Amino acid sequence: MTMLSELNLTDARKGFSALYDDVYNSFRPTIVTRKNSEEVLVMRADLQRMVLSHFSLQPQVYQEDDGSVTLALDELDLFVNATTADQALTELINDMKAYAQDYLERSQLFLHAPNRRGHFPYVLRIMLCENDQEIRMLLEQ
Repeated sequence: MTMLSELNLTDARKGFSALYDDVYNSFRPTIVTRKNSEEVLVMRADLQRMVLSHFSLQPQVYQEDDGSVTLALDELDLFVNATTADQALTELINDMKAYAQDYLERSQLFLHAPNRRGHFPYVLRIMLCENDQEIRMLLEQ
């Protein structure tokens, strides 16, 4: 038993418009269940962004001896090196998007890998961004 509203899948399907309106307008997440053990959470995307906001994506910046710049995003085990900081940031954003897409496409694999499981909230935070500028803003917070 949960304190959130619950709805079985059959009822959710029949009243999807009402479910959507309730979740969106009341800001109240709802759990949809199937077979008494499968649960999904229906929640506004803006609230999900707020929940994930403490999962900070702060790259470490290293000025290399050759003048190039390395950015290390330890939260996702991503590292890039480029001639300039701006080029490195662009490459990091591209790598973040590619990794997040791969992670979601193979989520069963990644969520069962001990070294990758903790990446999920960061991946979701990236995937909730609408464009590269929003991802850049995540990195600059």
